Amino acid sequence: MGEFNILLSGIPNVLIVDLGLILLFGIIFGRLAERVKIPAVTGYLVAGLILGPITRIINLETLESYHLIGDVALGFIAFQVGNELWFGKLKKSGMKIIIITIVQAVATTSLVILALLPFVDLPIALVLGAIAAATAPAPIMMIIKKYRTKGELTDTILPVVGLDDAVGVIIFGVLLSIGVSLSGSSEGISYLELLKEPLIEIGISVLIGLAIGYASGIAIKNIEKNSERQENNLGVICISIFLTTGAAIAFGGSPILTPMIAGTAVTNLINKETFIFEEETIRFFIPPLMVAFFTIAGAQLQFDVLLTVGIVGLVYIVSRTVGKMSGAYVGAVMAKSGNAVRKYLGVSLLPQSGVAIGLSVSAYSAFDSVNHEYALVIKNIILASVLVFALTGPVLVKIAFWRTNEFGTTEVQSEEYKKNELAYEGGYQ
Repeated sequence: MGEFNILLSGIPNVLIVDLGLILLFGIIFGRLAERVKIPAVTGYLVAGLILGPITRIINLETLESYHLIGDVALGFIAFQVGNELWFGKLKKSGMKIIIITIVQAVATTSLVILALLPFVDLPIALVLGAIAAATAPAPIMMIIKKYRTKGELTDTILPVVGLDDAVGVIIFGVLLSIGVSLSGSSEGISYLELLKEPLIEIGISVLIGLAIGYASGIAIKNIEKNSERQENNLGVICISIFLTTGAAIAFGGSPILTPMIAGTAVTNLINKETFIFEEETIRFFIPPLMVAFFTIAGAQLQFDVLLTVGIVGLVYIVSRTVGKMSGAYVGAVMAKSGNAVRKYLGVSLLPQSGVAIGLSVSAYSAFDSVNHEYALVIKNIILASVLVFALTGPVLVKIAFWRTNEFGTTEVQSEEYKKNELAYEGGYQ
């Protein structure tokens, strides 16, 4: 493949050529995956693996140039997660969601730490345990939107994934600070100092998200119903996502939590008919963005990392899987949720990708000057686990929704479907 890269190197717009290949391979393998009853997102990841580590058609240096696509795609995904968090529907189950989210996150973190302690030093175990709590919202949201799932599992997993980021940020911030402290970089750190950074990050995210989300909700609510309605709606949505994601990165907020809060603000300011129209607008706009995002993510995965993590990586993957499944089950039992949630929520929370990589990068930066070996171990284990969970997670999520009979239609919404949505019990007023 070296000749291929040399041939393309003479083209000034090589990044655009690569992006075209990314979209082409992603669409082809996404369709092939669906033919064999596998989620399209898994096909996109496989396409990325072929373009990246398998053939080296696209190298890691080139992929770094596409980080903007990842930021924007995660912004859209997070905004859509927030769109599903309507308070009128959540007020009956709000405490249940909080219980399930906290229990599964704490259980996963604790189990991973305990499982890893015989193999690695405590600072490494603490940080890996914290990162294990993170769940990737992207593949979950894509499957929910693709198959129009509806039911108790869908209603539970959406807010859990939304709150999981906030809980994960706090757990990670505290355990990372403790881990760095135990590595000998600082002395006498108080509990207040440990909580300070993650709480500031969440506070910034809430303020930015609410401000931009409120303004966007008012704007969408007042868009006239004419021939330009969809274009105007899309314009407001894009502005909201770009501003929240960019401002979060610039001011130290969470680039996932901030647009999610904006989406929550918007959905609680509009009525059901406007919500359906907004969802349709987003659905017709973002498919190429999602194809590019997941294919690029697949191209960034590296097989050789699997060879470096050994037994520690295997223990991390197994303990995280057991932690998510058992923690979600215990949380669902405590919250008195139905059998569908008890049995299948845990397996639906296994996907892990961008969020985990982002946290591992933060951990690498924090440990690199203190203990470079610790930094490398954390980075390699997370990259290896992401490779495993990114490929298997979407398949398991699809199986979970299939087992709970929550699949809807994959076709474009019909008038009858819209009427049913408008009449949905507990819907918008």
